[in-house]
Amino acid sequence: MPSSVLGVVVVVGFLFLHSESRSSSPYKAPAGLPVVLIPGDGGSQLEANLTGKPTTVHYVCSKQTPDFFDLWLNLELFTPLVIDCWVDNMQFVFFCLMNLEIMFVFRMMFNMTTGESTNMPGVDIRVTGFGDTPEIEWLDPSKASSGRYFFDLVDMMSSWGYTRGKNVVGAPYDWRKSPNELSDYFVTLKKLIEDTYRYNDNQKVVLVAHSMGNPVTLYFMRNFVDQPWKDKFIASLVSLAPPWGGSMQIVKLFASGYNMNYYRVILPPSHLRAMQRSFTSSAFLFPSSHVWGADEVFATTETTNYTVSNVEQFFTDLDYKLGWEQYKRAANLNGDLSAPGVPVHCIYGTGVDTPEKLTWPKGYFPDYQPIQINGDGDGTVNKRSAAVCARWKNANAGHRVTVHEVFKAEHMAIMRDPTALELVRKAIYQQL
Repeated sequence: MPSSVLGVVVVVGFLFLHSESRSSSPYKAPAGLPVVLIPGDGGSQLEANLTGKPTTVHYVCSKQTPDFFDLWLNLELFTPLVIDCWVDNMQFVFFCLMNLEIMFVFRMMFNMTTGESTNMPGVDIRVTGFGDTPEIEWLDPSKASSGRYFFDLVDMMSSWGYTRGKNVVGAPYDWRKSPNELSDYFVTLKKLIEDTYRYNDNQKVVLVAHSMGNPVTLYFMRNFVDQPWKDKFIASLVSLAPPWGGSMQIVKLFASGYNMNYYRVILPPSHLRAMQRSFTSSAFLFPSSHVWGADEVFATTETTNYTVSNVEQFFTDLDYKLGWEQYKRAANLNGDLSAPGVPVHCIYGTGVDTPEKLTWPKGYFPDYQPIQINGDGDGTVNKRSAAVCARWKNANAGHRVTVHEVFKAEHMAIMRDPTALELVRKAIYQQL
């Protein structure tokens, strides 16, 4: 959950990595197929420029800045009071008009005709580094260890003969948005893939996606390109920690906020909740009715059991009816989760406690963290969600699907896991 998160981050999950260990590789072979890297939820750097905010949440917050500054990931902003400025700047405003009435909820406007989201008034936000890798190798420009992301993979690829910006490139996007709001990104992604193919002697391209980058890529494959295009340009999709069918962590995020259990004093989940709710990518990663059974209880309070059949009631009980509008527009964008029509190598972690059911005791719902009943997964993505790709083995336009479970590979740690990285190497050298 980059999404995740799902990947994933404080906005479905922070991309905080603990280990300083660096994988090394004995391989010195020529570069394999060209690679495009697609990050997950929280997996792209964001810059902001304050052009004149009408209000601020604290006297320490700025209304205007002279130029763009690092917004995500910028650890300097995660300090008391300043974190509230950051949350305020990161939020979306949702415009959804019904009978020309504007509803203001949690400092957001919702226009129920268009479902369009915009930045907070007076805030411009842009994604940096499209077509290159440094901005997704390290999410904090200072290269603090907590922002380490694709670095281990790209560094190893460099030792195999790859060149950053030539045959390994990045395709970051605004991970706050659900795929239906990323049309411009998909146009540039399509062109990047075509350019990478041509720049590398017309070799097919391997897409390596992490976390939410996978369902985003699935949406692209099903809605923006046809089968002849896929057959010409795509060698395979390597899916790391994919939340194909969503994540139970998103239920907790909407109800009580989610900070990946890091720095609760500085980053209390309740302070992050309004921001996290405002991202349509959160609704996009809600547990899918194609993975969770219609009568399967995934959350419970003193009075109510919640399933994928009464999601509207869940949002009503949260007193967050806007969530239902977001859910209707984003949660089922990938429909029945059918295959992408390209070769797929699915790599995900298992054996890590992952929430399967959430229980709020009396007086705890929704503002306090729930009790978790855990199941199998990678700590963020439930195994059942990641394993959706196994359904595609005989229904993928004639293309191969391989599934690889990596025991004890946590959702973010898989990005530096030796077994997972070796599987990626085999995929881009066409050895899987």
